[in-house]
Amino acid sequence: MKKLLILMICVLGALSVNAQVKHVKLARDTSEKPVFIINNQIIAGSSILKSIPEEYFSEMKVFKYKAIGSKVLFVDQQNPGIVTLEIQKKFETKSQSEINKFFGLDNETDIYVNGYLVEDKSLKLYSSSIAKVEVLEKDHLRLKTAVLNILLN
Repeated sequence: MKKLLILMICVLGALSVNAQVKHVKLARDTSEKPVFIINNQIIAGSSILKSIPEEYFSEMKVFKYKAIGSKVLFVDQQNPGIVTLEIQKKFETKSQSEINKFFGLDNETDIYVNGYLVEDKSLKLYSSSIAKVEVLEKDHLRLKTAVLNILLN
Protein backbone atom coordinates (compact mmCIF):
# COMPACT_ATOMS: atom_id res chain seq x y z
CA MET A 1 0.00 0.00 0.00
CA LYS A 2 2.85 2.35 0.87
CA LYS A 3 4.62 1.59 -2.43
CA LEU A 4 1.41 2.25 -4.37
CA LEU A 5 0.98 5.62 -2.66
CA ILE A 6 4.60 6.62 -3.42
CA LEU A 7 4.16 5.50 -7.04
CA MET A 8 0.96 7.58 -7.39
CA ILE A 9 2.70 10.67 -5.96
CA CYS A 10 5.63 10.25 -8.39
CA VAL A 11 3.30 9.80 -11.37
CA LEU A 12 1.22 12.86 -10.44
CA GLY A 13 4.38 14.91 -9.89
CA ALA A 14 5.80 13.91 -13.28
CA LEU A 15 2.50 14.69 -15.02
CA SER A 16 2.21 18.12 -13.42
CA VAL A 17 5.79 19.05 -14.38
CA ASN A 18 5.29 17.98 -18.00
CA ALA A 19 1.88 19.68 -18.25
CA GLN A 20 3.51 23.12 -18.35
CA VAL A 21 3.69 24.97 -21.67
CA LYS A 22 7.37 25.28 -22.51
CA HIS A 23 9.10 28.49 -23.58
CA VAL A 24 6.22 30.84 -22.92
CA LYS A 25 7.58 34.34 -22.52
CA LEU A 26 5.48 36.41 -20.18
CA ALA A 27 5.64 39.92 -21.53
CA ARG A 28 5.42 42.87 -19.19
CA ASP A 29 5.00 46.53 -19.93
CA THR A 30 7.79 48.45 -18.27
CA SER A 31 7.30 51.75 -20.08
CA GLU A 32 5.50 54.57 -18.35
CA LYS A 33 6.42 57.26 -20.84
CA PRO A 34 4.03 58.59 -23.48
CA VAL A 35 4.55 57.92 -27.17
CA PHE A 36 5.28 60.95 -29.34
CA ILE A 37 3.77 61.36 -32.81
CA ILE A 38 5.75 63.83 -34.92
CA ASN A 39 3.99 65.63 -37.79
CA ASN A 40 1.29 62.91 -37.81
CA GLN A 41 3.66 60.46 -39.49
CA ILE A 42 6.58 59.51 -37.19
CA ILE A 43 6.47 57.59 -33.90
CA ALA A 44 9.16 58.58 -31.39
CA GLY A 45 10.08 58.20 -27.73
CA SER A 46 10.58 60.86 -25.08
CA SER A 47 14.25 61.18 -26.04
CA ILE A 48 13.06 63.36 -28.93
CA LEU A 49 12.58 66.23 -26.47
CA LYS A 50 16.27 66.20 -25.51
CA SER A 51 17.64 65.76 -29.03
CA ILE A 52 15.78 68.57 -30.83
CA PRO A 53 16.35 72.26 -29.97
CA GLU A 54 13.23 74.20 -28.89
CA GLU A 55 13.24 76.52 -31.89
CA TYR A 56 12.17 73.62 -34.16
CA PHE A 57 8.96 72.96 -32.16
CA SER A 58 5.87 74.73 -33.43
CA GLU A 59 3.05 72.89 -31.62
CA MET A 60 2.58 70.29 -28.88
CA LYS A 61 -0.64 68.59 -27.75
CA VAL A 62 -0.96 66.08 -24.91
CA PHE A 63 -3.62 63.35 -24.98
CA LYS A 64 -3.68 61.51 -21.68
CA TYR A 65 -6.03 58.67 -22.71
CA LYS A 66 -5.27 58.31 -26.43
CA ALA A 67 -3.30 55.27 -27.62
CA ILE A 68 -1.59 54.30 -30.89
CA GLY A 69 -3.87 51.31 -31.33
CA SER A 70 -6.77 49.58 -29.65
CA LYS A 71 -5.01 46.22 -29.23
CA VAL A 72 -2.52 45.69 -26.40
CA LEU A 73 0.22 43.11 -26.08
CA PHE A 74 0.62 43.04 -22.31
CA VAL A 75 -1.87 41.86 -19.73
CA ASP A 76 -1.04 44.69 -17.32
CA GLN A 77 -0.87 47.43 -19.95
CA GLN A 78 -0.91 51.00 -18.62
CA ASN A 79 -1.69 53.76 -21.12
CA PRO A 80 0.60 56.74 -20.53
CA GLY A 81 -0.99 58.64 -23.43
CA ILE A 82 0.24 60.30 -26.61
CA VAL A 83 1.91 63.62 -27.28
CA THR A 84 1.64 65.04 -30.79
CA LEU A 85 4.38 67.38 -31.98
CA GLU A 86 4.75 69.62 -34.97
CA ILE A 87 8.46 69.96 -35.67
CA GLN A 88 10.07 71.75 -38.60
CA LYS A 89 12.95 69.34 -39.16
CA LYS A 90 13.80 66.24 -41.19
CA PHE A 91 14.22 62.95 -39.33
CA GLU A 92 15.98 59.67 -39.99
CA THR A 93 13.15 57.15 -39.93
CA LYS A 94 12.46 53.49 -40.62
CA SER A 95 9.24 52.28 -42.16
CA GLN A 96 7.41 49.33 -40.65
CA SER A 97 8.13 47.19 -43.71
CA GLU A 98 11.88 48.02 -43.49
CA ILE A 99 11.96 46.91 -39.87
CA ASN A 100 10.09 43.69 -40.66
CA LYS A 101 12.42 42.96 -43.58
CA PHE A 102 15.48 43.51 -41.37
CA PHE A 103 14.22 40.87 -38.93
CA GLY A 104 13.30 38.45 -41.73
CA LEU A 105 9.55 38.78 -41.22
CA ASP A 106 6.70 39.32 -43.65
CA ASN A 107 6.06 42.98 -44.60
CA GLU A 108 2.60 42.81 -43.04
CA THR A 109 3.79 41.48 -39.66
CA ASP A 110 2.20 43.42 -36.82
CA ILE A 111 4.40 45.88 -34.99
CA TYR A 112 3.71 46.93 -31.44
CA VAL A 113 5.27 50.04 -29.92
CA ASN A 114 5.58 49.90 -26.13
CA GLY A 115 2.94 47.18 -26.19
CA TYR A 116 0.34 48.92 -28.40
CA LEU A 117 -0.43 47.68 -31.89
CA VAL A 118 0.45 50.22 -34.58
CA GLU A 119 -2.69 49.96 -36.67
CA ASP A 120 -1.65 52.62 -39.19
CA LYS A 121 0.94 50.88 -41.41
CA SER A 122 2.03 54.20 -42.94
CA LEU A 123 3.52 55.49 -39.67
CA LYS A 124 7.32 55.40 -39.52
CA LEU A 125 9.59 55.11 -36.49
CA TYR A 126 12.21 57.66 -35.49
CA SER A 127 15.43 55.63 -35.64
CA SER A 128 17.14 57.29 -32.66
CA SER A 129 14.21 56.52 -30.36
CA ILE A 130 14.35 52.75 -30.78
CA ALA A 131 15.81 51.31 -27.58
CA LYS A 132 14.97 47.61 -27.94
CA VAL A 133 13.25 45.32 -30.43
CA GLU A 134 11.72 42.03 -29.31
CA VAL A 135 10.64 39.37 -31.77
CA LEU A 136 7.80 37.53 -30.04
CA GLU A 137 7.14 34.18 -31.66
CA LYS A 138 3.65 32.76 -31.96
CA ASP A 139 2.74 30.90 -28.82
CA HIS A 140 -0.68 29.48 -29.79
CA LEU A 141 -2.18 30.96 -26.61
CA ARG A 142 -1.98 34.70 -27.06
CA LEU A 143 -0.20 35.30 -30.36
CA LYS A 144 -1.35 33.57 -33.52
CA THR A 145 1.63 34.86 -35.54
CA ALA A 146 5.05 36.31 -34.73
CA VAL A 147 5.07 40.03 -33.90
CA LEU A 148 7.63 42.73 -33.19
CA ASN A 149 7.49 44.79 -30.02
CA ILE A 150 9.57 47.95 -30.20
CA LEU A 151 10.45 49.75 -26.99
CA LEU A 152 11.18 53.45 -27.31
CA ASN A 153 13.44 55.52 -25.10
